[in-house]
Amino acid sequence: MRKIFLIFLFLVGLYSKELVITKYLENMPNIIVNYRGVKPVEKILKMDFTVLNHFNVKYDTNETNNTAMVFDISYNKSKKLLDVKYLQHNNLVLEKRYKSTTYAYFPFLVHRAVYDINKYFNMPSAKFLIRKVVYSILTAPKEASIYLSDYTLSYKKLLITGGLNIFPRWADVNQTSFYFTKYQRLPTLYKFNIYTGKLQKILSSQGLLIVSDVNSKKGILLTLAPKGNPDVYWYKNHKLIQITKYPGIDVSGKFWGNKIVFISDRYGLPYVFQKDLKTGDITRVLYQGKNQVGVDTYKNLMVVSTRETNKAFGDNTFNLFLLNQNDDSLKRLTFGGQNMFPNFSVDGNSIMFIKREHFYSKIGIIRLNENKIFYYRLPKILQSFDW
Repeated sequence: MRKIFLIFLFLVGLYSKELVITKYLENMPNIIVNYRGVKPVEKILKMDFTVLNHFNVKYDTNETNNTAMVFDISYNKSKKLLDVKYLQHNNLVLEKRYKSTTYAYFPFLVHRAVYDINKYFNMPSAKFLIRKVVYSILTAPKEASIYLSDYTLSYKKLLITGGLNIFPRWADVNQTSFYFTKYQRLPTLYKFNIYTGKLQKILSSQGLLIVSDVNSKKGILLTLAPKGNPDVYWYKNHKLIQITKYPGIDVSGKFWGNKIVFISDRYGLPYVFQKDLKTGDITRVLYQGKNQVGVDTYKNLMVVSTRETNKAFGDNTFNLFLLNQNDDSLKRLTFGGQNMFPNFSVDGNSIMFIKREHFYSKIGIIRLNENKIFYYRLPKILQSFDW
């Protein structure tokens, strides 16, 4: 049990000025946003436009600008209704309404409205705005609950409670279900449907059981430790295939083209390795930093959290680096602090991660094409998340 606990800590650890700000869009559309309604809705609205970074926005102004499109946005709290009017030259071009059954759901209404405005101008993808986030929060010793949220973590809905429920990961691109591990007599992998509440048991294993990647065509990658040492397994069509066989720690497998990348301590400290599925060859991927403790992939891209300091006392620095498989280019994404749990958005243009500083944490969102990064504080300790 002690060995399993140490492996668990290894996985938990796994998962100023930052990016150089450049002008991504030479001619950002000028828009005017006039809002009426409660303040929390306005706060999310402004956050969306700021993080999106696709428009030159002026708020609540009577200024006449023939080149600017005007958006009159109002929210009726009693009706739970968000109304958006598209106006050009004082003429109504389009009107859209977004309604929910509860007031708490308003962040998703705002995200959808801003997403639609972005789409109206044929701007680059903004799918991250409308994605749901599923996350696990530690609530007590050996207790963790799973919640559903928006990308700002403003909306909060409790989905799973009772016991240690950790490492949630979406099971499908439409975000109808997710996998998670529940620690019972044996660690057990479940699949939970957020709409029907159906809970389906997938499998159990001795020691350790965590989903690290899901691909609708390829299947899922798991970290399992049935005999004490964790290895990467491939689960497809109800069959388990062992990918790594090493008398140490191999964890956090990710699909990467015709390869699977994972974190291993086979060089003493944890580093990112790749296994070619055709040849079976295993090679180290990145030679940056003292050790690497978090990885995610999207098509030809890989983001890695790597330790760059070696302090015996005090916090060490973990930074994020972006590797492009096509040209072997390497780009530093963060400077300072402990930047962990990197997670690509569904369109690959955004990376969400946890930044730990001293006694608190905050969510970071990196917009890769826009070359900007945004933060907001976390109220509690996130164990893990997926969007």
